[in-house]
Amino acid sequence: MVAQTTIDPGRIAISLDYVARELDFLAEVEGESEETQLAYMLEWPDLMARLQSLERAYRSGRMTSEQAERYRELLGKLSEALPIIERLGLTRPPVSLQP
Repeated sequence: MVAQTTIDPGRIAISLDYVARELDFLAEVEGESEETQLAYMLEWPDLMARLQSLERAYRSGRMTSEQAERYRELLGKLSEALPIIERLGLTRPPVSLQP
């Protein structure tokens, strides 16, 4: 179980960067070896935990306007990536994909 923690502005920026990089890599993972796909699957729960923290920060108004815009862009990328997520057998994102 993932602990519910608050997220400070610096960590918000780091988490936004991390989630964006991993989502950019997602399309590549689909064409990679089974070993690479498995490694990504093992990292997926951490990625989703970060996404949940970002969701809490977004919904509670703790993001700057720039961070909120980046978060909305991530939601769009996640929505577009749903077919890949399903093909890889990853769990659906645990947040609403509608800002």
